Amino acid sequence: MYDSLNLEIFGDSIMKGVLLDDNTQRYVLSSSAPSTEFAKEMNIDVNNRSVFGCTVAKGSKLVNSAIEKGKVGEGYVLIEYGGNDCNFSWKDISENPELHHDPVTPLKIFEKTYLDIIEAVKNVGATPIIMSLPPIDAQKYLNWITKDGLSAANILKWLGDVQMIYRFQELYSNAISKIAYKTNSLFIDVRSYFLDKHNYADLLCTDGIHPNSEGQKLITKAMTDFYRSPSYSL
Repeated sequence: MYDSLNLEIFGDSIMKGVLLDDNTQRYVLSSSAPSTEFAKEMNIDVNNRSVFGCTVAKGSKLVNSAIEKGKVGEGYVLIEYGGNDCNFSWKDISENPELHHDPVTPLKIFEKTYLDIIEAVKNVGATPIIMSLPPIDAQKYLNWITKDGLSAANILKWLGDVQMIYRFQELYSNAISKIAYKTNSLFIDVRSYFLDKHNYADLLCTDGIHPNSEGQKLITKAMTDFYRSPSYSL
């Protein structure tokens, strides 16, 4: 039943397969990104259109452009956004911790834009597959964003406590889960695959937000388990 599956992926650096190289402290592409390994293991066609740093707004433009060009039609479209949307301008917060600061994409706009993407995908006869976000490590991430001089004390003053970074990212992942339920979309719960590990932080790069090579293997497993599940008929 799966022989004719064609999968288009629209996401950010998580699905792009980006890793942080600890030696150079630069981001690199993994040679065994989840989409690549999933395509090999399942022997199916996967076209990964993920872009480093992509937000849901940019993703919406990419999806609609692909639709207009006839690149998306019957088949399956995996959508993975949110990690960049829930981020903040930490420089602004470091300099002005007493002020109000909005995330890159406020939650209500994020939800509406995500819903618009799903509607656009369905309107051309494609089937959306929604993916939750892998969790982040708040302390690792705070260390990362303050390594070049931003004030950790000021950022913590604004946050209240460091775990607010985790909770706010979880808010967006929960919104994605609700959107999948609301739209009756297929859903890959990547987050649960990480959270049931006693030390899931060991599956993340030193920046606290990108899964490392072992974390990427876990995302691949979540995808292959979903693909093989009798609960879904792809």
